[in-house]
Amino acid sequence: MEKIEEPVKEFVIRDIRKPAEKNLEIDIQWFCKCLGFMEPRDKEKTAIAIFKEILKFSEKGKRVTSMLLMNKLKLSRGITVYYLNKFLSCGLIRRVGNEYELRERNIEETINEIEKDLLRVLSNIKEIAIEIDERMKLPKR
Repeated sequence: MEKIEEPVKEFVIRDIRKPAEKNLEIDIQWFCKCLGFMEPRDKEKTAIAIFKEILKFSEKGKRVTSMLLMNKLKLSRGITVYYLNKFLSCGLIRRVGNEYELRERNIEETINEIEKDLLRVLSNIKEIAIEIDERMKLPKR
């Protein structure tokens, strides 16, 4: 049987208390932390900077290239591509040719689509879990 390779989706969701007050900068940081983009080693908050640039371009209805992000934020190609791939793998952004954009028109619609992705993945896992339980004759109760 021929092996079909599918793109890997990786979802990280952290349950972090919502910010007490409305502040755009803090809200974007919180959003990125909840989706696992703010790693302890990211002292410069590179993930947030890249995400904010993607949002700025989305606001104008435009896409952005990795080269433009690299130049504008003064980043290496490696770190830029690393974060773009992380955003791609969770479904936050999409690639169109050599350009990147928010997956949907806005963040709320994008999160709705990620939620559908998560539910589909969990449904598949549950289906196989039930089959394993049945084959292993594991008790239900």
